[in-house]
Amino acid sequence: MPVYDADSMAIAARNIEKLKDEFEKSRKQLTGVDDEPDSPFGTMGGSKDVHGAVGQFKQGVHSEFDAAGKLMEATGFILRKAAGLMAETDQVAKSDLTVHEDR
Repeated sequence: MPVYDADSMAIAARNIEKLKDEFEKSRKQLTGVDDEPDSPFGTMGGSKDVHGAVGQFKQGVHSEFDAAGKLMEATGFILRKAAGLMAETDQVAKSDLTVHEDR
């Protein structure tokens, strides 16, 4: 018989969801050169290339954050769903199954 802990799975799901929220906060803090009122790069010749490079980097990092967030969201959902199904199975087993003992 498999051994599992539905409460621990629910706790893990909450922690994963909190981590996803932290990823979202971090994602919002990563901006491109055009999004900053005062560019940390100052003025440079050929700055369009810098803007493009930083913009592409920002888009790539945002895509990675988005992908990680979706995985965390799906993991949290699956953990909650599995814990719920296990708890439901336990309830059915308690009410519908009887143990036969040979004497």
